[in-house]
Amino acid sequence: MRARRTPTTRTFLLGLTAVLIATCAAAAGPASAARHGLVTAGVPRQAPPAGAPTGAVVAGLTAVGYEVSRTAEPGRNWVMSPLSVAYAFAMARAGASGETAAQLDRLFGFPERGTHEAFNALDSQVAAEGGPLRAANALWAQPGFPIGEEFLRTLATQYGTGVRTVDFGSPDALPAIDAWVRERTRGRIPKLFDRLDPATRVVLANAIHFEADWGEPFRGGESAAFTRPDGSTVLAPMMHRVASAGYARSDDWQAVELPYGETGFAMWVLLPAPSGPAPVELLAPETLAAVADGLRPAVADVTLPKWESESRVDLLAAVRGLGVTDLTGFSGIHPAVSLGQATHRAAITVDEKGTEAAAATGLELPVSAGPLPVVTFRADRPFAYAIVHTATRTPAFVGTVADPTA
Repeated sequence: MRARRTPTTRTFLLGLTAVLIATCAAAAGPASAARHGLVTAGVPRQAPPAGAPTGAVVAGLTAVGYEVSRTAEPGRNWVMSPLSVAYAFAMARAGASGETAAQLDRLFGFPERGTHEAFNALDSQVAAEGGPLRAANALWAQPGFPIGEEFLRTLATQYGTGVRTVDFGSPDALPAIDAWVRERTRGRIPKLFDRLDPATRVVLANAIHFEADWGEPFRGGESAAFTRPDGSTVLAPMMHRVASAGYARSDDWQAVELPYGETGFAMWVLLPAPSGPAPVELLAPETLAAVADGLRPAVADVTLPKWESESRVDLLAAVRGLGVTDLTGFSGIHPAVSLGQATHRAAITVDEKGTEAAAATGLELPVSAGPLPVVTFRADRPFAYAIVHTATRTPAFVGTVADPTA
């Protein structure tokens, strides 16, 4: 078990780091140049409008979280952050167009209008001033690299981020980004990237930190048998409490709500019936909705194991499998980039006092050549030829053809 950071405070730390790397070897592109500093000049963050479609984006990220979770290896501990994944692709969506935009909208349920306003409004609710959750966004860009004007404006007005400049060819670039991530995830995500391509031109990051204790702490108990999916048992350290809690059940599952005090956040623990569905199936949107609708006050005698786990997800394979196959349409960021890789990392620790969790999502957009030109080459008249060693351009043979039938 990982050592906790303070003796009195336990952390539910949700470091949701959504990272976008746009790699491009040339400086040609949209007319706008990346701004310098921490705030996009003259473009303040907007107050979220009334009626922003937050319900649609929450429904979408819930569904994606379930579908991605189903790709996990059976019988293994698993943790991910649907909110982190959604933030990453929502910010990428701000620069997407054409079929890429349409496919992202279908997968994530992004509404026809108001996607970014909805994330702005959601942020104002889950990260309200004085609450336990803190959110931060950051955009790093190569000095002088041109980025789409509307993309920058959307990030400033709806995601509250301007531009920091960094030379991605410098050895200081990766440490600077990782230091920002570590600070905002309290060290649970120690580094985001193993390396940065020197041709990287943009990095976009979102981090969220949440800190709270259980409303009613658990008592530590003795180790007890825990039955694994294959039927074998293992001794696991358990914790126990008897307290008021929300409780819901159906023929296939039972669920308990464990609040983190008066913060507005809680953990729902969903336990399948002995002959019920696999645990991951209880993350289906309709099941989570049934839990929310079915919770009723009860005095709950709750026994849980203490646990910690880490997961890494290949999001690129996941979203491709879920229908996002066109990954080239990000002209709003720069016309030469496409999605090259997408990675999600998450970690969680749960004990008697509370929960600590962190997650990071990274999207890499390298330069792409774009569609190849269509040409016609018909050698139906005299021509020349050369057999060449291409590396040295040495002509080993040369000749001409005047009549191929002669």
